[in-house]
Amino acid sequence: MGMPPGGFPFTESGGFMGTSSWAALAGMGLVGILVMVVVGILLAALVLSVSFRLVVGYMPSYLRAVGALVLTWIAVVVAMAVVGMVTQGAVGGLLSMIVNFLVGAAMVNYLLLAQDGSQIGYGKACTVQLVYSVIAIVLGVIFFAVMAVLFGGMLTHV
Repeated sequence: MGMPPGGFPFTESGGFMGTSSWAALAGMGLVGILVMVVVGILLAALVLSVSFRLVVGYMPSYLRAVGALVLTWIAVVVAMAVVGMVTQGAVGGLLSMIVNFLVGAAMVNYLLLAQDGSQIGYGKACTVQLVYSVIAIVLGVIFFAVMAVLFGGMLTHV
């Protein structure tokens, strides 16, 4: 009854508690994806709150913005499934962008209320969604440029 050759948690095959190295890498990848999704949701909710503040004039609660964002994504997935069944090709891509915008504006109108508790109106909600989309695109381009510089710099040293 001694210690195994590799120590306690390591098995004789070299894996950690009976898992292979590939399984451990897959698990680490899934944890990384989960962290990126959570950070993405939190950042997107902050962008939605800021765009709402720019258009309506006050900042909604952050938790309400997170809830509105998650429910918007669920509604968009359902709408995209319907659009995907109806259309195909480039027309479907353009229509999906329009549906995404309109569903997002409807959710902003219903879930993010004005200071007096009333709905802000669909026109203002469309403006909030437009500002949100522009900010998200700009942040995406900046993120892409930073990643391109980082990985491009790594390629020159190979």
